[in-house]
Order: sequence, then C-alpha cells, then structure tokens
Amino acid sequence: MPLFNFLRKSDFNKGVELFENGYFAEALEAYNRALARRPRHTDAWNNRGAVLSSLGRHTDAIESYDRALALEPKHLLAWNNRGNALDDLGRHDEAVRSYDTALAINPRHAGSWNNRGYALASLGRYDEAIESFDRAVALDPKFALAWTNRGSALDAIGRYTEAVASYDTALDHASGYVDAWSLRGASLFSLGRYSDAIESCDHAIAICPEFCHPWYIRGSSLDALGRHAEAVEAWETVISFIAETRFHWYYRGLALASLSRYAEAITALQEARDCKRLCILDPSDEVIQKAGENLKGGI
Repeated sequence: MPLFNFLRKSDFNKGVELFENGYFAEALEAYNRALARRPRHTDAWNNRGAVLSSLGRHTDAIESYDRALALEPKHLLAWNNRGNALDDLGRHDEAVRSYDTALAINPRHAGSWNNRGYALASLGRYDEAIESFDRAVALDPKFALAWTNRGSALDAIGRYTEAVASYDTALDHASGYVDAWSLRGASLFSLGRYSDAIESCDHAIAICPEFCHPWYIRGSSLDALGRHAEAVEAWETVISFIAETRFHWYYRGLALASLSRYAEAITALQEARDCKRLCILDPSDEVIQKAGENLKGGI
C-alpha cells in the first residue's frame, strides 16, 4: 500500500491494519490516539483490548473490554474477547460467565460456544464442554477448531474412537490443521493403533517439522511396536527443540524420562508448571503433577 494512502487513514483504521499485520505495539498507539479524540468509540476500546491480549497484557485488556461494555453493554465481541482474556489468565469460571453473557446476546455465535467449551474443558467439565462444542459445530459445521477442541475433550474422558472421528471431521474441512493431525495421533495411540498413530504424526510433522507433540507420540508409538532405536531418535528430536511454552516443556520432560534422564525430566516438568496455559496442547497442572509423581516413583 502506498505510504500516502496509509497516512490518510483514520487512527482507528490504522489500528485495524497494523493489528492484522502483527504490529501490535504500533496498533496500540493508533487506538490510543483514536480514543484520545473519541473516548466513547466502543469498537476502539474493544479492539484495543484485543491488541493488549496479543501483547500478553491480559489484565489491561480486560479493563479495555470493560470500558467498551460500559458504553455498550450488549457488545457481543467485547464479552467474547473479555472471556478469552480471562481464560488466558486461568480465570476459567469467570471466562465461562463472560461467554454466557455473549451467548445471551446472540445464542448463534459459534465462536463463543467454542470458547466456552474450551474454558469448561480447562475446568475439567468435559461433558459440558462437549455440549458446548456440539452447539458450535451445529451452527458452523466447517468450524475445524471446534471439531478439534471437541476431540480433545472426548479424548480426556477416554472416548478415543469418537475423538478420532471428531479430528477426522476437522481435517475434512482443514486438511493442513497440524493440531488435529497430532492430537489424532495421540488418540490412536491410546487405542493401541500404533501404526496409524505414526502415520497421523507424520502428517503433522510434514506440516510443521519443529512441532514437538507429534514427535513425542511418534516415539511412544514406535516404542510400543518394538522399534526402540527409532523411538529414541524421535524423543531426541523432541529435546532438541527450544522449550519455551508449557507443552514444549511438558513433552520435553516426558521424552527425557523415556530416555532415562530423570533429573532433567523433573526440571522440565517444573518449567512446564511455571508456564501459563495458552493452547489446546497445554497440559493442566494436575496432569503435570501426576507425570512428576509417576517419574519420582520410578527413580
């Protein structure tokens, strides 16, 4: 876009464009300028909140959403986005209430049903989460993320065959969705379908070679098939990746344990607990604690 055309845009529209292109700090400045001139611009407060969340400033984001809602109490996206920020802070009960308010405004908002299900799953309320995901995909049958989240919730309560079917539906609509391929591999592993699990993980790895989750599941599946040398190679690949997020640390810990490097594994699991939950692959504190207890029991 020519620079002159960009300069002619309003600060609000500049904020939208900067946010969409990943320039979050610059977008925040643009929204701040817009609000200095029009402090009752509801969408600017909402969009500013989204920028703040993208910067990891979730508490500030909630304050921005609250400003939007004080001006327009039925602002659907502000209630939904507020729920997302609360969920990112681990305040899952409050997030559910925020999504419930959004859905009272528009019960046909598939995104809010999906987000509500994710928060419920984070609370371990898997049956309710599945019901919420069911509402999301009924409204939007091509909603790959909701189908994937539904599969994850089904997997969490041992309904592995149904989980695989849910991932398959997600992949019907988004064949390059790496999370669905990887999580599908984990459910297939739980069903004892190790060769199928490896094939599913290989699809994920082909899409994103530095994604640790499918490498770990691939190693576990190879090990179960007696292909131990190949399993070791897969686990060594896991620990070669930079561990920054919760799920990276967690699967790094599991891989280290599989390689009998127990002290390093315990350290990695503690690092995992110190990270916030941010995505579908992130284990809960309880899951990490159980893994650590099992590990200590085996030393």
